[in-house]
Amino acid sequence: MKAEAKVGLLFLGSLILVVGFAYVMGIITPFSNNKSLNVRYNYAGGLEEGSPVRVMGIKVGKVRRIEFEPGFKTKNDEEVKLRVEIDVEKKAWASIRKDSKFFINLAGVIGEKFLEISPGSTNAEEFSSGDSVRGEDPPRIDQLISQSYGLAGKIIELVNKNEGSISNVIAQLDKLTTNFNKTLILLDKTSKNKDMARLLDNAIKISDDVAYLTGNLRSKKAEDTYALVQKLLFRLEPLDGPAIKKFFQEEGVKAKISF
Repeated sequence: MKAEAKVGLLFLGSLILVVGFAYVMGIITPFSNNKSLNVRYNYAGGLEEGSPVRVMGIKVGKVRRIEFEPGFKTKNDEEVKLRVEIDVEKKAWASIRKDSKFFINLAGVIGEKFLEISPGSTNAEEFSSGDSVRGEDPPRIDQLISQSYGLAGKIIELVNKNEGSISNVIAQLDKLTTNFNKTLILLDKTSKNKDMARLLDNAIKISDDVAYLTGNLRSKKAEDTYALVQKLLFRLEPLDGPAIKKFFQEEGVKAKISF
């Protein structure tokens, strides 16, 4: 066999091995039924090409490509500068709808980043392959740490400036707690005193009697009596002093005679 033929066979065998390896690794999928989506972010949060895509915790695809698109704007006129192209298997495509959410999550504390898709409702429309959707930007850990340091510094500064006031407040709270404990102890001792218990019992009985009396005053019979007294006073109002005096004198005489 000629040397040229050997070189050609070696090259062809190498090419077949490379293509086979790429197919096994998922780099080349000529017979795949996967569908693609473009998820827009302003912060990828460490997501990389090849990161898994999960739906309900199950891997259904991967991140194919991450590209910068500085001039892209959504329908709401929002600038979104990152395009994350993902492949999703056909078996999971029906569960992804227009109301699904696209998050960037972390597997464990120090695990790899992955793109998580929440399943949509059956009433929402399905995506078409190649559609774009706005993803949920992950929190910026560096900004959170920076803000935490700034907040801690402000708290320390506030404590240093108002150290005396804070000490006074703590002292007042301590005194209040001590007095409250003393009051509870005194109440406990008072409840065990026989005279105090008898006094409280009498007070309860008096309050029950007053409640009974006021309840009778609100009865129908009491209302009729009150109305009758009011009518009697209304009739006596026009009488003058001399007439009343004469009436009692005459009645007094008759009473003496009859006696």
